[in-house]
Amino acid sequence: MYAAILAGGQGKRFWPYSRQNNPKQFLDITGKGSMLSLTYKRLAEFIPPDRILILTVKGMDSLIHEEIPDIPEDHIFIEPVGRNTAPSLALAASAVLQIGGDFPILCCPSDHLIREADAFRRLIATAADVAASHDALVTFGIRPEHPSTGYGYIEAGPEALMKDGQRFCKVRSFHEKPDHRKAESYLKQGNFYWNSGIFIWRPSVFLSAWFRYLPQGKEPLEKIVDAFIRGKGREAIEIEYHKMPSISVDYGILENADNVLVAPADLGWNDVGSWDALFDILEHNGDGNAISGYAEVIDSKGNLLFNPHGATAAVGIADLIVVVNEGTVLVCKRGLSQRVRELIELMEQHGKDELL
Repeated sequence: MYAAILAGGQGKRFWPYSRQNNPKQFLDITGKGSMLSLTYKRLAEFIPPDRILILTVKGMDSLIHEEIPDIPEDHIFIEPVGRNTAPSLALAASAVLQIGGDFPILCCPSDHLIREADAFRRLIATAADVAASHDALVTFGIRPEHPSTGYGYIEAGPEALMKDGQRFCKVRSFHEKPDHRKAESYLKQGNFYWNSGIFIWRPSVFLSAWFRYLPQGKEPLEKIVDAFIRGKGREAIEIEYHKMPSISVDYGILENADNVLVAPADLGWNDVGSWDALFDILEHNGDGNAISGYAEVIDSKGNLLFNPHGATAAVGIADLIVVVNEGTVLVCKRGLSQRVRELIELMEQHGKDELL
């Protein structure tokens, strides 16, 4: 088995702590190490480090070396431009085919938390066996703990196979982030799972799906695959990658393919995709406040006060998110932190690049 860590995102919803020159995956937002280093350590416990690849974009390779000093230079693949997850995973599949062969490749984001590490290892080992013996694109669905509106959902169909006590079901469809009423309906139906964004498949199976469902990306990827075979993959990436379609793997491939399986799982998973998500995983005091840094609080309940390098004082507030970083402050009602992305768009429109 190989692993590919996707580490090129901007983490815009974690502004103002996540910035373009130091995005979310390189931050220690839980007090246990950067998100990238935690992901790498989790995988290195059962996948040899010489089989772990990291995909990123220009300008972030030095940050990767700071977080993972021992990673070989040739295990970092730098995309000259951002093209979303489908091209990144096609690049990883091409590299693994050249480096090792048609072995299962575990693909995962760099900035998710998984509390149940043992369950995760067992699940991945079982899924790798399935991916090795079936021409399937395997994804992982997290059993929902509550009717979340912050995650996409996977609707599972009938069971396709059972392996070591783990069910693998045909995927009926993928669903966008729902409103609360629809999320409650998903929860009641029982066959809807949070889309974890974690996948495993053989490179040949994924590349076959790419050529079938993304024909506009056929020519540049064929050139990259051929270049990897000749030992010229990195040169080809510089020339061909910008010609790849900019599309997520969900939209581009998984929603169209008929060989997608979902493995339902309980992993203590959280994508930490917003300040609301961070509030959910941090420890709360007796008044339900989650605090990072020094704080004095009076008559305040249910707040996230995130100021790890400074002090925060609060009087008579409830259900707020307050984030302070280098003189920049975010104040937001809890439940609305997904809209931080809209603030970033406004700043971009107003030319406030120094804030980003």
